[in-house]
Amino acid sequence: MASTLTLDNKNHLTIVREDRITGNPHLLLASENRKRVAELRSADKFITMSEIARKVGISRQRVYQILQTEGLPTKHQTIRYQYECPVCGTISSSKFCSNECKKEWQQIPILCSHCGKLFIRDKKQLLHNYPHHDQGLFCSTVCAGKWLAEHHGFKRDPDHIREQ
Repeated sequence: MASTLTLDNKNHLTIVREDRITGNPHLLLASENRKRVAELRSADKFITMSEIARKVGISRQRVYQILQTEGLPTKHQTIRYQYECPVCGTISSSKFCSNECKKEWQQIPILCSHCGKLFIRDKKQLLHNYPHHDQGLFCSTVCAGKWLAEHHGFKRDPDHIREQ
């Protein structure tokens, strides 16, 4: 392809390319590229420079230069997700709105297996201290001892008591 550059009376750069196969001249206006790049960036802040370059048919570096001279942002914005705090219901960019809400969310209410009292344990403490949970969960060592005495104590199984 042969290319020639010309300036018109409005100082617009015109690039004329002649196709070697058909001989048809293709006019490409640099100002049209500039307008198209500006329109794409203004319309969609999330589009990348590579996508703009692909749509307009110019290089990514040229898109960067056009955005710089037009005063438009060269870096695309990333999509930010909004979450509703599961504890208090406020909207924020993270799952929990504060550390207090995160700590409150990790507090797990449990019923004591012996006395039926409702007590609270932190999730990490629960997983560390009660790894098997097969014997039950207890609010205190007193309840744990009473439950063990009822289920595994001396009076539970009289076979081990010696007769004299």
